[in-house]
Amino acid sequence: MEELQKAIENITYYSKKFPKEDLELISANREAAIPYLREAVEKAVREGDDLDQKYNLHFYSIFLLAQFQDREFFPKMMELACLPEETLDFLIGDVLTEDLKNILYNTYNGEIELLRQSVMNKEASDYARSAMLSAMGQLYLDNTLEKQELQDFLKEIIYGEDSIGDYVYTAVADRICQCHFTEMLPDLRHLYQDLRVDEGVIGGYDACVDRIFWYRSEQRLCRTSDEMLTRLRGWAMFEQPDEEDEDDSAEDMMDRAFSRMIDQIGKTEPRKSVKIGRNDPCPCGSGKKYKQCCLNKPREVGAESREEQEKWLKGYPEAAAERVEGRIYLEDLYSSESIEIDKLLYLALRHRAIPIWNREPDTVVAKRKARYLTDAYRKFQEIVAREHIQRFSEYDSKYSIHYPCVEWIGELTGLLEEDDSEGILKEVRKTYQDMGKE
Repeated sequence: MEELQKAIENITYYSKKFPKEDLELISANREAAIPYLREAVEKAVREGDDLDQKYNLHFYSIFLLAQFQDREFFPKMMELACLPEETLDFLIGDVLTEDLKNILYNTYNGEIELLRQSVMNKEASDYARSAMLSAMGQLYLDNTLEKQELQDFLKEIIYGEDSIGDYVYTAVADRICQCHFTEMLPDLRHLYQDLRVDEGVIGGYDACVDRIFWYRSEQRLCRTSDEMLTRLRGWAMFEQPDEEDEDDSAEDMMDRAFSRMIDQIGKTEPRKSVKIGRNDPCPCGSGKKYKQCCLNKPREVGAESREEQEKWLKGYPEAAAERVEGRIYLEDLYSSESIEIDKLLYLALRHRAIPIWNREPDTVVAKRKARYLTDAYRKFQEIVAREHIQRFSEYDSKYSIHYPCVEWIGELTGLLEEDDSEGILKEVRKTYQDMGKE
């Protein structure tokens, strides 16, 4: 007991050196340490902004209690999380945005109503409420929280009469994507149409559609309890070990690898130049020999080969190579005709992360967009005529995936006003005016 008290004294006030031995000793004496750790958090909540700036025991305590999964203390953790943002920032700093979700998740005791009420508490920090939503999302992924219960709560936020803050709405959109709630695509679109999502944080609606169907690698929303002290070790407040001495966890390395993979989607990659023989199949996909097809055809400005198209469709939701129980794929919700049109729109409008030294002239980009959008428009018109569709909203509800009609047909109209070589501006403009009315 004396050794434990000494270890707790050693971590009571701030020091640059990471107290590895003290934390290990405290971890080995879980039951005896918990009362001291709880008291430290209660002291921080009680004193708030008046807490001694050098006092640091509460900081270690929230990580240790999360590691111990001290579920009895969850209400006090929530009391801490619901403090005003300035006070919370003073007490736990960047933990607010980095690890609060992990701490709440690992101490959660089943009081879902407490989480719900706290998310709706406008006096609490938006960042803290986002952390609570992350914990709820992970509870769903763990099968601890029912899907319908979480979805109903998210819809309550989306369609509630009172605004609860754009950062929270952005967090709601993010959870819809991370939990793969394909049923909530109309609700996600509603958030974007109401301009309540910060696109600088999670991207546009098209990026969210990609993520909601992204099953190539699954990431947790919250860390497990056995990772809490590893997370604590990496804080910049401590002197860090030399890089070669760092013992990264397998999950940390996987996370970094996954992040690098995500970063590469849509980026240009060095490609080997492949020479096409005269008698080889034409790369355009016509089935003819190259010499009989595209060999002597001048390439049109804005045209892209099938290889280039495939490159820019890398981030597009994949078809199910093998069915996995519980997963919903794009083809489960949309017809092949819808997906064919959507891919044309995706090639035209999805942001392309191209290095500045490889940037294309604006005229080339505009030509390419116009070609894809014109092709999509013609297929769109076939459906409209066949099904006697009168409004964009009617078409969107059945066929639109990444881009609503008002967005892409409006974009096409603007491009045709600059160059109407196809002679369809008048028709497109009339379609936009007639079908866009509600």
